[in-house]
Amino acid sequence: MSTSSKSKLYIVATPIGNREDITLRALDILKNVDFIICEEMKTAGRFLHSYQLQKPVKILNEHNEREYAPQLVLEMLQDNLSAALISDGGTPLFADPGNYLVQECQLSNLPVVPVPGASSLMAALMAAGLEEEGFLYCGFLPASREERTKAIKNLPTFYNLVILETPYRMQPLLRDLIKVLGGGRKGVLAYRLTCPEEKIFWGNLHEIQLMTSNLPKGEFVLILKKK
Repeated sequence: MSTSSKSKLYIVATPIGNREDITLRALDILKNVDFIICEEMKTAGRFLHSYQLQKPVKILNEHNEREYAPQLVLEMLQDNLSAALISDGGTPLFADPGNYLVQECQLSNLPVVPVPGASSLMAALMAAGLEEEGFLYCGFLPASREERTKAIKNLPTFYNLVILETPYRMQPLLRDLIKVLGGGRKGVLAYRLTCPEEKIFWGNLHEIQLMTSNLPKGEFVLILKKK
């Protein structure tokens, strides 16, 4: 099926904490697309309201993506529509729903346009001061302690490793890393990036664990330096 120039899926990065980090291009695209695809209505609603954006919103998440993505692509092609995919914050498709939607667009020759912007991953790397080039993005480790411990044991030692985790598992993650890798492994923990509460912790894992033990729950990125 052929597409017109209007039928596109834009992958739009949004702020991770500081609302001023939205780009002019992102705002222009969000104002002009026919609808916005998001993971969760409440979060997207707050985001759109903060920029006075009024657009139809469609929900795409881990529960409905496989069934709903082909329908969305077909609707965009048949009705000559453009859409913007956003995440709950930051650059979409890093541990977020939407990759299957992108694959469906590729299969249907519907153009996918990346619109770069804020990223917790890149912001953490900017503050890490890594001397060695290259890193391995590990994403989220398994939620269960047993599976997480197995995953940690299989982590390579010859790359800088970038690990994401939910706010309430910061201390369990650090505990398990210390148990498997030892407290002397050096790293950087970036906490609530771009927010007023932003903090960057450098040190070994034991030091980072102590420095972060009383922090309120908040989004973070952990970078383990290679051995």
